[in-house]
Amino acid sequence: METREEMGKRRVTVPAIFMFALSVMVLLLTWKAECHAVTVSLQWGASSGATGYKVYYQTDSSSAPFSGAAPVDVANQTSTAITGLDPAHAYYFAVTAYNATGESAYSNVVSIPELTSPVASITFPANNASVNGTVAVTAVANDNVGVTRVEFYVNGVLQGTDTSTPYTYGWNTSSLAAGAYTMTAKAYDAAGNVGESTAVVVSVVNDTTAPTVSLTSPAGNAKVAGTVSISASASDNIGVSKVEFYANGSLLSASNVVPYSCSWNTASVANGNYTLLAKAYDSAGNVGQSGAVTVTVGNIVPDTTAPVVGSFTMPSTSASLTVPITALGASDAVGVAGYLVTESATLPPATASGWSASAPASFTFSGAGAKSACAWAKDAAGNVSAGLSRSVTITLPDTTAPIVTITSPADNSVVKGNKTVFAAASDNVKVTKVEFYVNGVLKLTSGSSPFKYSWNTRTVANGICSLMAKAYDAAGTVTQSSTVNVTVKN
Repeated sequence: METREEMGKRRVTVPAIFMFALSVMVLLLTWKAECHAVTVSLQWGASSGATGYKVYYQTDSSSAPFSGAAPVDVANQTSTAITGLDPAHAYYFAVTAYNATGESAYSNVVSIPELTSPVASITFPANNASVNGTVAVTAVANDNVGVTRVEFYVNGVLQGTDTSTPYTYGWNTSSLAAGAYTMTAKAYDAAGNVGESTAVVVSVVNDTTAPTVSLTSPAGNAKVAGTVSISASASDNIGVSKVEFYANGSLLSASNVVPYSCSWNTASVANGNYTLLAKAYDSAGNVGQSGAVTVTVGNIVPDTTAPVVGSFTMPSTSASLTVPITALGASDAVGVAGYLVTESATLPPATASGWSASAPASFTFSGAGAKSACAWAKDAAGNVSAGLSRSVTITLPDTTAPIVTITSPADNSVVKGNKTVFAAASDNVKVTKVEFYVNGVLKLTSGSSPFKYSWNTRTVANGICSLMAKAYDAAGTVTQSSTVNVTVKN
C-alpha cells in the first residue's frame, strides 16, 4: 500500500486533465454544544473526467501532504459533511479527484479556526468594593492556545487593553462622580474567539478625609530600655490602609494589621531622649499624624574597656624593704574601682587579694636587691589595666656582726714547726676580711675564704701562746673569736 507521501508524489505526475484547482467553499459551520463537536459542510465544482472525489483534512497545519485522518472517499458526490471535529483545534481541508488512471493534486486548501473562547475574570477590585484614586484593575485570562489581549470595560465602554500578563489597567476614578460602576474584561485569542468575564460592580467614593491616629503606648516621658512595644489606634471614614511608626523622624516600621504596633529595639540606639509619632494612611492617599510622645532610652551599656594607669612613681633606691609610692593615678571610662601593686608582672585577676579602693602610699618588697614593682587598676566591671612598672634598688643597713671561730689548732694542743691556723667566719651580708693574732699581735689579714694563716712557731719561745681571730663585714662591724691557747714545743 502506498504512503501518503508516495501518493502525493504520484498525484503530481498524473495527466494534466486532473491538474485542476478545485473551488472549495465552506457553506455551513455548525457548533453542537451538547456533544462538543463541530460539523463542516464542504462543496466543490465537478471535474471533467473524474469518477470520484476524496476529502483530506488535518489539524493545526496547512502543509501538504496532509497527515491527518485517512481521506474520506465521497464517490462522485461534489459535497459532503465532516462531523465530530474538536472545536479546540483549527482544521485544514483539501479535495482530490480520481479516475481509473490516477488521482489529481490537492485542490486549494480551506480552513476553519479553533472555536474555543478564552476564559477571563477580574481579580481586583472585588465585587461591591469601594474604590477611589487610581485603581489597578487586574484580570486573569487563559485559553487552550493562547490569549492575545485583554480589554477592560467600565459601564460597557472600553478603557484599556493589555497584551501580556499580568493583565492590568490603571483606572483613574478621581474625576468620576461617586456611585456604582460595572466593570468587565474581554479576552481574545489569535482565532478571534472572545471570552467575557462576569461583571464586577464597585462604588467610587471621593475620599478627602484624613485618618485620625494616636499613640497608645509607651506613655509620655516614660523611661524605656531593651525591646519596647509601640502601639497606636487609628480610624478613617472609609478605611485605614496602613500605620507607620517613627522615632526622631526615622521610620521604624509599618503595619496594616489591627492592632497597629511595632517592636523597637532601643539597644540599637544611643541612650537619650527620643520623639515618637505615628502616621495613618487611607487608600485615597490621605495622611493623619499623631501627637508626639517623648521617651527616654536608658539601657545599661556593658563596660568592656579596662582602666589605664597613667602615673606610678617611687624612689629608684631605698634602704628599706617598704618603699614609699609618691604617685599612682589611673583613669577609666566609667570609674576606677581598685588599685594593686605587685612584684610580679603577670596580670592579676580582678578577684585577687590585695586590691584597695584607693591608691596605696607604699609597697613592701620581699627582699633587698634590684627589684621591680607593677601598678595595676581595675574598674567595677572587672576589667584590669595593663601594668606600669618601676625599678628600685634596695640596700639594707648591716647591723649584724660576723661570727668567727678558730677551728685549728685545737685549744690546749701542742704545736711545733710550721703550723696552719684555720678560722671559720660568716655574716648575714658578707665577711670582708679575717685577721689572725698571736699573743695579741696581728700576724696576717685574709680577704677570702678559706681563711688561714701559716704560723712559723720557731719565731716564738717555747711555751704557751694564745691565738685569736677577728672577722669584719662591709658595714665595718667586727667580731673577735675566742682565744685558743697552745703549747709551743720546738
